[in-house]
Order: sequence, then C-alpha cells, then structure tokens
Amino acid sequence: MNTHQSEQVARPNAAVNVPYRAGADSLGVPCPSPVYRAPNAAIVLSASGGLGTSTFAALLAQTLHGLHDDRDCALVDADLSGGGLDVLLGMESELGVLLNAVTAPLGEVDGVALRRRLTAWDGVDVLSSRPWISPMPQDWEIAVTVCALAEMYDMVVVDAGRAGYSPGEAIPLPLKGSAMILLIELSVLGTARAQACIEALTGRGGRRLSDYRATLANRTASGTVTEDDIALVGVLPPTARASARGVIGVDEAAEYLGIDVLCSIQSDARLCAAILEGTGLLKPNRTNAKALRTVASWLDARRAGSARTMGNWERR
Repeated sequence: MNTHQSEQVARPNAAVNVPYRAGADSLGVPCPSPVYRAPNAAIVLSASGGLGTSTFAALLAQTLHGLHDDRDCALVDADLSGGGLDVLLGMESELGVLLNAVTAPLGEVDGVALRRRLTAWDGVDVLSSRPWISPMPQDWEIAVTVCALAEMYDMVVVDAGRAGYSPGEAIPLPLKGSAMILLIELSVLGTARAQACIEALTGRGGRRLSDYRATLANRTASGTVTEDDIALVGVLPPTARASARGVIGVDEAAEYLGIDVLCSIQSDARLCAAILEGTGLLKPNRTNAKALRTVASWLDARRAGSARTMGNWERR
C-alpha cells in the first residue's frame, strides 16, 4: 500500500520533518541529517532481550487510553527483528494494514488514510508488522509514519525492540523529541547493559564529569536525547522475587545508572500463559497495573513540562 500524502491535512511538524537523504548529492555536497520529531510519541526499548517489550508497550497504550476515554492512542510495531504484535494481541485475523506495506516515496505519509486502515484493540489503533512476510520499510520511512500518526493521535506508543549499545544505533528510528522508556533487568548484567544503552542514547561518558552541565546543555540544544527524556522501568528476572539473591533494588539501580527508576514490573503467570497459548493479552495484575499507571503519569507530566519536578515516584 502506498499511503503517500494525497490530501491536505494539518502538519505542525512539516517544517522540521524532512525526507531522508544519505551521503552527498550529485555535486558532492554533504546532505543534511534527517530530523523527525514526534514529541507525543513514547518509544519503548529494552536494554536486554526477553524483557517483554512488546507486551509492555501494548499494555502501556491500553493504560493511556483507559485513563482518559477521550484520548486517542496508536500502537506501532517497529521491532525490526521481531514483529508480530498482532499475533501477540490475538488479532492476527483482523484485516488491517501492516507497517511492511507503508511507503513514503516523497518523504510523506498520509496520516488520515493510514488511520482509516488500522485495526483496533481495546480502543487502541494498532499498526503491526511481520518482517517474515515482506521486507520492512527503511528506518526513516518508519519515522515518517510515526510522525504522521503523531499528528492524528494524542499519543503514539512505539514498540522499538532492543536498544543498541553504539551512539547513533541506540534507537532504531531517527526520531527526536520523543519519550524513551527503557526496560532494564534488575540484575548486575542487566544494569551494566542498561548503562551502555543510556550512554549510547545520551552520548554521555559519565555524570561526574566537570563539564557535565555544559555537555547536557549542548545535547539539549542539538536535539540529542537527554536524561529527562528517559524513563527507566525495572523488570524482575524471570521466576525471581524482589528479595531474591542477585536481584538489584530500584534504588540501587537508580544510583548506579544516574536516572530514577520509575517503577518495576514482575512476571505474571496468568498473563504469560495467555501469551503462550496465543489467546491475546489479559489485563495486568494489580502490581503491574500500578506500575503502568506510574509510567503513564510520567508521560503526561513530561508533556506538561514537569516530569522531573513531581517529587518522588511511587515504586514497586
């Protein structure tokens, strides 16, 4: 499906979202780097594999919609190495467009037309993907798609899969201004991986550098991800309890990483069983539902410009 811009719609980000161009033009002049901004998008990443990024992204979108009935939310499956979000949600038989079919030949995606072809899951419109069926769009095309949906919805939650450890590759999409929700395993190895991801996201070498404030100001001016854009969510290792040996507490993880851990989530046997059986997602248990509401509140506060001034977050 070609969903390029075919009708006039309001595009407040049009001035800053430009088509991707790599390398140099025919005269050898270097082309500018792409800039795609979606401030009302939340990109869900994981610092380790197997933390349930897709499940968390889906439940977060469900929570955001449920907290405000009049809030439109979209869920995008941009896990380039995974996909199959529609199968996870138990809606693979629904007829709807896949991300694989979206193209942006002129650097534009028609958000109005795309919205009409999305399928709904519990009040959330879903754009799933299946990388095993056909090639996925290029990263800039996915970014343009997210920006187009961000103009149509109050909030867009993006399942971006595993974060990278190298600067420029930490986020699989060239998006700026979006919230980053990083799932971290509450273990020694998990926090080490999380630190590498945070350094790749922010470009920081450490918070104790004498010029940290100047570095932060420069990154903010250039649009690079800052610590204020990142929310950490702790994930208890499978089958482990919070008091188990080898499990790191959220306070200890926050002190090590230099960023508050908003909350933690734990394994839910009932939810896991439903996923394995392919019957779709169930409602989260009470503890995890509270954690999801904490993240949703952080997203609301961030959009209001006060995400880091709300005091201590209630942690579980």
